[in-house]
Amino acid sequence: MSGIDTLNIAKDSLLSHQTAINITGTNVANANTTGYSRQRAAFSTLVQSVEIAGIQRIYDQFLGVQLNEQANDLGDSEAKKDALGRIEMTFNETDGGGINELMNKFWGAWEDLSVNPSGQAERQTLVSVSESLTSMFRSYSDELLSAQNDANVRIPVMVEQINEYASDIADINTKILQAGTEDTDEPGLNSLRDKRANLLSELAEIVDFHYVKDSKDSISVFLSNGMPLVEGGQTWELDVKTDTPDSNPSFYDVVFKNNTDEVINSSIKKGKLAAFIDVRDTTVRNADETGYMDKLDALAATLVEKVNAQHIKGYDTNQNLGEAFFVFDIDPEVEEARYMKVSSLIIADIDKIAASETVNGDGGNAVSMNAIKDALTMNGTSTFSSYYSSLVAQVGQDVASVNRSFDHHTDLMTQLTNRREEISGVSIDEEMLNLIRYQTGYNASAKLFVAAQELSDTLLNLV
Repeated sequence: MSGIDTLNIAKDSLLSHQTAINITGTNVANANTTGYSRQRAAFSTLVQSVEIAGIQRIYDQFLGVQLNEQANDLGDSEAKKDALGRIEMTFNETDGGGINELMNKFWGAWEDLSVNPSGQAERQTLVSVSESLTSMFRSYSDELLSAQNDANVRIPVMVEQINEYASDIADINTKILQAGTEDTDEPGLNSLRDKRANLLSELAEIVDFHYVKDSKDSISVFLSNGMPLVEGGQTWELDVKTDTPDSNPSFYDVVFKNNTDEVINSSIKKGKLAAFIDVRDTTVRNADETGYMDKLDALAATLVEKVNAQHIKGYDTNQNLGEAFFVFDIDPEVEEARYMKVSSLIIADIDKIAASETVNGDGGNAVSMNAIKDALTMNGTSTFSSYYSSLVAQVGQDVASVNRSFDHHTDLMTQLTNRREEISGVSIDEEMLNLIRYQTGYNASAKLFVAAQELSDTLLNLV
C-alpha cells in the first residue's frame, strides 16, 4: 500500500466521521422538535476504506399509521366533547329553575287556582309562572340552535384546513420527486418526510383518510369513499355549498370543487369535520326526529295542545268559553319551542283564564288542567315530566359516553406518542456517546492522515 493510498483511506475516514458528527449535532439540536425522527449515519466498508452509505431516518411507519388513527378518533371525540359539554350546561337541572321545576310550578299554580277560582293573586301567579316556563323553553331552544349553528360554521373552516394540508403534502411530494432517487437518504429529504408525517397527523385530526406510498416515496391520500385528496403533486380541493335540496338552506354541505353536485357528508366518518356534521345533523336535530331539539319541540307542542284543548272547555270569570292559553307567535303551524308564548290576550286580561268548568265560577277546569300532569300524554307512554327527564338523561348519557371516549383515546394517544419517542425520539445521552465514538474515530483518522503524509514526504525525500 502506497502513502497516497493511505492518505485516501484517511481522507475517506475523516469525511465519514465528520458527516456522522454533523448528523449527531442535528439530532441534538432537534431534541425538542415535535415530530422529529432522529437520523443515523450508516457506515459501509469499502475495499480499503470506509464511507457513509446513507443517512437513516429512524421511523416506524406502522406506528405512524396507528398515531394517525388515534388522532382521527381523538379529534372526533374532542369536538363532540366540547359541543355536548355546552349543551349539557343548558339542560343542567341541578341548581333548579329548569323546565322540570317550572312545569311543576305551572301545574301547582292551576291547583292553587282550583281552590280559589276568582283569586286575582292566584291568576297573576299562574300567568307569571307560565311566562317563565315558555321563556325557558325558548331559551333552551335558542341554546340548541346556537350549538347547531356553531357546529355548522366550523365546517367551512375545517374544509379550508383540509385543503391547506393537502396542498402542503402535495408540495412535499413534488420536492421529493424532484430530488430523484440518487440521494433518498439525504438529511434534507428526511426532514421533508418528517414534515409530511406531521401534516398527515394534523390532517387526521380533521378527517378520516388512508394513504399509500409509491416506489418514488410519493404518497397519495384518499377519503374513505376512495376519492383522492392528493396524488403526487396534484390535489383535489374540497368546498362547501348551501343550496342542497331538502336541507336547511343555511347549512353547509361538503363537496369537491370539481364536482359540486355530489354531497360527501356521509363519506366523512371520523375526525373533527365528521363530529361537527354529526352534532348539527344528528345530535341536535335529525330526520328521524330523535335529536334534542326534536324532543324539546315535541314536548312544547304537546304541552300547548293539551293545555289549550282543556282550556277552551272551561269558562272565564266573565262566563265566556276559554281561548287558547299558549300560542306559537310566529306561525301557529310551526310548533317549535323557540316560538312558544303565553297568549297576549291572557296576559292583558287575567280574567280570561278559564278556571271554571261551568258558568257558575267553580274551579273544575283548573282541577282538570292540573290532572294533565299525570296523564301519559307523550307518545301514550310518558308524562310531561318523565318525558323531559328522559331527554335530560339522554344528554347526560351522551356527554358521559363522549367523555369516556375522549379519555380513552387521549390515553392511547399518549402511549403511542411515548412509543414513538422511544423509537424515533432523540436521547441526549445516546447522542453524546455516539459523538464521543465518532470523535474518537475522527481523531484516529487524523492521526493516520498525519502518519501517511509523513510517510509520503519521507519517500519523496529518498527519491
